[in-house]
Amino acid sequence: MSEPLHGLLHLVRRHPAGTVLFREGDPGEKMFLIRAGKVNIVKRISDSEITLAVLGPGEFFGEMALLEKLPRSASATVAEDAQLIEIEQEHFDTLVRKSGEIAMRMLRRLSGRLREAGRQIQSLMSRSGAARALTLLRTLAEPPDAEGARWLPVGTTVAQLTARAGLKVDEADRVARTFQRAGLLVLRGDRLALGPDKLLNEFLLYVDLQERYDPLDVSELAELTGLAEQEAHAIVKRVLAARLLEARGRDPDTYTTYLSLKQRFEYA
Repeated sequence: MSEPLHGLLHLVRRHPAGTVLFREGDPGEKMFLIRAGKVNIVKRISDSEITLAVLGPGEFFGEMALLEKLPRSASATVAEDAQLIEIEQEHFDTLVRKSGEIAMRMLRRLSGRLREAGRQIQSLMSRSGAARALTLLRTLAEPPDAEGARWLPVGTTVAQLTARAGLKVDEADRVARTFQRAGLLVLRGDRLALGPDKLLNEFLLYVDLQERYDPLDVSELAELTGLAEQEAHAIVKRVLAARLLEARGRDPDTYTTYLSLKQRFEYA
């Protein structure tokens, strides 16, 4: 622990799992630094509660209410027995003023949150249910463990995830199959974990290019033409292979990149 934080050990408080630290709309009276345990950050949207983040040791939260002097924008609940350094407004102002290290850590963290918020907004605006589901997965996943694995909360099921992303039954089944076949979502023992970040980013690129080059997905194409969905898939697969064969040997462009990603994620 850094020297500025070492001097705050007298502010450590223990909280059992299930403790509600604050609720959305509450006045912001303190921020929290996690010394041990995990905390869920949750926001209510309409009749649903959306988990925005699962935070672990070394991470902090609740600082925005102190900075902006506004009510809490989300709720915080202890997910695993936790030891939290609880910093009230007076100590917070002193820390930021006197400790350049603390100020820089907060700036880096806030910058990262803004980037992640941008990615979430872009994906949630997408018409693709797969993009929405993958954004939800990345939000729910815990920080990487010692082996780099990002686990989803214990008890999480694929059906729960697709339902929370607002997918209808048929689309949910297709997305679940795609995620598991492509390695975006992996079952390890009795728990789900995310695939590698590189793979997730490539899939989001595929979804972005798909909206540019394929205004209709295969299900919509089948309905429009009166074909059975299986027949439509067979036709798309043959056309895709032919176009990739034609593109072989040429310098890759974004369309060729899209075709390669489509073949990888949908027809591998």
